[in-house]
Amino acid sequence: MFFVGAQMIRPSLDAPLNLLHGWIFAIPLMTILLCHEFGHYLLARRHRVEVSPPYFIPFPNLIGTMGAFISIRSPLHNRRMLLDIGAAGPLAGFIPSVIALAFGFYFSTISPMVTDKIVLVFGDSLLILALQYLIIGPIPEGFAVWIHPVGLAGWVGLFVTMLNLLPIGQLDGGHVAYALVGHRQWWVGPIALAGLVVLGLVVSPWWWILLGFLVVVFPIVVIAVRILYRVKVPLSTLWKGKILRHPAIPDEEPLDPRRRFIGWLCLAIFVLCFIPLPFQVLN
Repeated sequence: MFFVGAQMIRPSLDAPLNLLHGWIFAIPLMTILLCHEFGHYLLARRHRVEVSPPYFIPFPNLIGTMGAFISIRSPLHNRRMLLDIGAAGPLAGFIPSVIALAFGFYFSTISPMVTDKIVLVFGDSLLILALQYLIIGPIPEGFAVWIHPVGLAGWVGLFVTMLNLLPIGQLDGGHVAYALVGHRQWWVGPIALAGLVVLGLVVSPWWWILLGFLVVVFPIVVIAVRILYRVKVPLSTLWKGKILRHPAIPDEEPLDPRRRFIGWLCLAIFVLCFIPLPFQVLN
């Protein structure tokens, strides 16, 4: 089951002030992204790691941004630091995303599926289905949930959390995976990427579109960050194997039970937030 998130309407030059209505979506989304990055920032400062404040990346796409990031300017010495800093962002962004999605479901409307207009349909995860059932209840056949903008911001927050928790390279999931299993993350990353490719072949071409989009946009983001924010992102990251493999950490001491629980909790959140078919366009 999928919930209909927004009608794809051609923008009108006669009513440019309608863009101001976007604050209902933009403010909760920016809050979610800010919570995510400040989770990383505060834990980095707690470990006395030199780190930049959060930077937002504006980009002309469906949600108006490529997200946000922080720049860690000193090395991480052990897996404990890696787990704490890597897991703090997804956990901090997950909570407001769930709150926003629950709020959005509460104020959403249920109406018959539209058949004479182009609509954008947002996919479900296990967590989204559970929240929808608890707050709205069963959806009758032929009907759909027209999500409130705040709920759409929560959906984007959960989708971003899921993408960040992919156990690849220096994504948050890569940090968490390396903290949990050490050098074994070096084969977990390629397997995860191969899984996404298979998913694109079997389930939906949207995964191919997403991967292609990331391949095209990643170099643009790296160069833009270097120019606009004067952050020293190495251009070598564009072609070296660091994209899938997390850099080695000097201290390979295993995690304590509490941190291992947090690491596996992040994995559980990834499973709960995973959306097999993120988008559909129905006519």
